[in-house]
Amino acid sequence: MQASNEWFVADAENEGKPLIVRGRLFLDTPRQSGRFTTRIALVWQYKGDSKGMPTDKETQGLDLLNEQLRQALEADEVAVLTAIFIGNRTARYEYYGTSAEAFGQVVEQTFAAYPPLPIQIGAESDPQWDHYIEMIEQFAIQP
Repeated sequence: MQASNEWFVADAENEGKPLIVRGRLFLDTPRQSGRFTTRIALVWQYKGDSKGMPTDKETQGLDLLNEQLRQALEADEVAVLTAIFIGNRTARYEYYGTSAEAFGQVVEQTFAAYPPLPIQIGAESDPQWDHYIEMIEQFAIQP
């Protein structure tokens, strides 16, 4: 799968707490392929600091496991990571995938060697990538 690795970073707020938004740019190839019709969110609760941001140790863990999962999902062409929202003691990773079931199987395989992780996964149909386009437009960047 051909997917850009160019990202924007923006600062926002969530319930009065800082929120860092990272969005992946130039995803026309996977978006227009028609294969990735399900928007999938993996949500990870962490303890964080007084501002709701992850500690350095938590950031290292989140980054390591996120990169392992992203590589596995994209190598198998199951899903493409489109956005990351970090703040208010929550890390939210948004993907577009072929199905929630296939996504869940890769998550289980990728994290099998780890103790149970504090994550939740939700999915909804979004074949036109409306949510992704709204996020890109919100930050005044063309999809």
